[in-house]
Amino acid sequence: MIFDIQTILWHGALPLGIALILGWGVKAFVVPKLIKLTHKTAWKSDDLVIGVIKKHIITWFVLVALLYTVRNINLNDKYLEWANKGLIGILIFTLTIAAAKIGAGLTTIRSAREDVELPDSSILSNIIKVVIYVLGFMLILQSAGVQITPLLTALGVGGLAVALALQDTLSNLFAGIQLVSSGKTNIGDFIELENGKRGFITDINWRNTTVQTVSNNTVVVPNSTLSNSIVENFFLEDKCITFKVLVGVGYDSDLDLVERVSIEEAVKTLNTVEGGVTDFEPFVRFYNFGASSIDLKIFLRVKEFSDQFAVTSELIKNISRRYKKEGINIPFPIRTVIQG
Repeated sequence: MIFDIQTILWHGALPLGIALILGWGVKAFVVPKLIKLTHKTAWKSDDLVIGVIKKHIITWFVLVALLYTVRNINLNDKYLEWANKGLIGILIFTLTIAAAKIGAGLTTIRSAREDVELPDSSILSNIIKVVIYVLGFMLILQSAGVQITPLLTALGVGGLAVALALQDTLSNLFAGIQLVSSGKTNIGDFIELENGKRGFITDINWRNTTVQTVSNNTVVVPNSTLSNSIVENFFLEDKCITFKVLVGVGYDSDLDLVERVSIEEAVKTLNTVEGGVTDFEPFVRFYNFGASSIDLKIFLRVKEFSDQFAVTSELIKNISRRYKKEGINIPFPIRTVIQG
């Protein structure tokens, strides 16, 4: 194995220098123009792909140059094979990392709704990463001359034993996949569980689903339990919800006046409080002769479940002021006690 200065310069330093210049040039001039073009499209996936490629572009140019170098200098066949396999393995590894980032990122983009993104621990992104890394590892072994058929056989037998030992874990895993693939339960959705707990789904991972309640507590539900439960999803079809505010007025009240005034205040509240659906027409329904009042329900509509609290609060203040102005009485509870 003899090296001369001309060979090192011509087949070593020169290709490496050209690769560095080309890689830097593509990263500095070509990639920014591509990024500008991707920003003009409605697709987010092209931004993701260009962003990942930008991080690895110089590395790939250098690896290709090194492959050219080791194949064109006077290396011993043994060392040439080692260097060739090593560089190809590194190239496949970097391509695998990029593919895993793109694959996991695409699932995040696909599942994101209303700027809600999947966390890093979500089940879809983890499965995509594992599959791509396993395929990349097998390609590296194959490029190194390792027979992967016996390895696949061993993994199959071992996988069966592991499946038998981890039945509960696998049950949660497949239940999580079912929850995500069905599209009925998504990260960012506001749901109510069978036990009455309400909150936003913050993550669906390989074992459980995490729900953050309106009181900022965290409820952790096993995926298998959630998949077999009755769950009310407030965000599945339409985030807007219609809700009611209960009011009681005195028996001597003019109910037509009560209805008109209540609707006027409800309209004003929806138009002034953020989250109110302004094109919704509120309505009133009298429903009960109470112990000390005639009870009614005022129906309103808001954009999301959590918006109803601010709307309800403002409506109660508006109703109280307007009823006093119109002479409408909201009676105190009265109980008549007859002594014998």
